[in-house]
Amino acid sequence: MWSMDAPIQYARTADGVGIALWTLGTGEPLVYMAGSPWCHVELLQVPECVRWYESLAENRMLVRYDVRGTGFSDREVDDHSLAAQILDLEAVVESLGLQRFALFAAANAGPVAIAYAASNPDRVSSLVLWCSWSKGAEIFSPRLDAWRGLLDHDWQLMTDTCAHLALGWSEGEVGRMAAENLRESVTPEVMRAALDAVKDIDVSAMLPNVEAPTLVFSRPEISWIPGEAARNLASRIPNARLSILEGESTAPYLGDTEAVINSLRQFLSSEDSATVTGPDGDAPGGDVINANAGGPRGHAKAPPAGLTPRETQVLRLVASGKTNNEVAEELVLSIRTVERHIGNIYSKIGARGRADATVFALKQGVL
Repeated sequence: MWSMDAPIQYARTADGVGIALWTLGTGEPLVYMAGSPWCHVELLQVPECVRWYESLAENRMLVRYDVRGTGFSDREVDDHSLAAQILDLEAVVESLGLQRFALFAAANAGPVAIAYAASNPDRVSSLVLWCSWSKGAEIFSPRLDAWRGLLDHDWQLMTDTCAHLALGWSEGEVGRMAAENLRESVTPEVMRAALDAVKDIDVSAMLPNVEAPTLVFSRPEISWIPGEAARNLASRIPNARLSILEGESTAPYLGDTEAVINSLRQFLSSEDSATVTGPDGDAPGGDVINANAGGPRGHAKAPPAGLTPRETQVLRLVASGKTNNEVAEELVLSIRTVERHIGNIYSKIGARGRADATVFALKQGVL
């Protein structure tokens, strides 16, 4: 059931799959990746979901799409691999002519966003990971394997259980509507193929290569996503922060949604996305941790001269005498990426070489 005044558009992937998308609002683009429907169903007939999308679209262009095999996108699809899902995202952003944008990725869309951000640092301005993970094997417990086994026996029971696992067992009516929508949005065959693909995906080696400032959301009361999955993301992605929110639902539009919206707005509107704080300096909606700096509710010093957090890291290493190769090795970056960062740093601080950069770093307390 389509209940928002947002016309459907279509993009065509490199492998010929039609991807349905819609946009809402104007401004800096935020591409919303809900992932395959087994954990994030499109609930546009639910008022909470409509309000969530409308809030995201305030002062921003929200881009939402259905992954291959689901919703309004082409259904007859066999390939649900990581590479195929990246093709979906590429088709959407290219069809809209987006050059630089923020990514919001929920659950199993997280690994897709991580892989894309790691490979396209110049295009992803910031990354938000919602209740996600880096390896599918992390979440496939005996309980989830038993739930998946329902596919072969009782499609309705399987989808009912899926909706309640994702949204929380207290969401009675919303859960019922989610299950109905899921049965309309995907076939058992596609569900099986998508689950198999999720289990095989592993982007953990790409985490250190994500340059975009990243905010990782987690809910500790979700029984089917291990708490260490989010902490692993936040601790291994440079410039990442972890926001821990109360609740049992993987749906961001259920629970303390206002706190989530406030966190997102501050994170996305911040020039360098280095701090996410509330009116009194505390984290809105949950405990925010700078996972790469140590303590909870940490407030990183703003980088000087408009440098990004990653550029500050590079400057620190350059000023300490590291060669480009050594910087690349330590930060797990390509030489070309390091050279690009150094060029941007020199331009921003007015340096003509390493000597000037070292003097600047010393004066600014970067070392």
